[in-house]
Amino acid sequence: MKSAFNSASRFWFSRSLGILLLRLEVGFVFFTHGLTKIENLGRTSHMFVGMGFPAWVGVFIAFLEVIGGVALMLGIVTRIFAVAFGIEMLVAAFLSLGHAGMGGATPTWQGTLGGMEMFLSIMSFALALMGSGRYSLFRLECHSCGGMFCKPGEKCPGPQNPV
Repeated sequence: MKSAFNSASRFWFSRSLGILLLRLEVGFVFFTHGLTKIENLGRTSHMFVGMGFPAWVGVFIAFLEVIGGVALMLGIVTRIFAVAFGIEMLVAAFLSLGHAGMGGATPTWQGTLGGMEMFLSIMSFALALMGSGRYSLFRLECHSCGGMFCKPGEKCPGPQNPV
């Protein structure tokens, strides 16, 4: 019985595959939301102006979400886009909480205001910490230490956080 559990456990043990699935889902969410913003660029700019931002911020966010969403799905400079998305979603979460008043989030049909934004922020920061994984087109992190821009043949400090 113990052997069967160990075999099943080993079958499902694939960090890189888990990172790929997370990258695909988070990237797809940002891509689709960015595409909607680009299709309605005038409305997007107006929405951002209504939140107190300059109009160009809406355009920037729309293109960031489309380009960054595709980059996440393909594993291209994952950490950079993941940090950008994490920050973007933190700002969005706090803005949505501000609309509910400082007393806390107001329940809506989707849960609480800021809930999805916080979820995407946490998932984005998790991707930034994990890196691209094995299944990526262009990863900047070193296979051994996770450092960015390590060069092959250069002395690498080795794994910093084994596990």
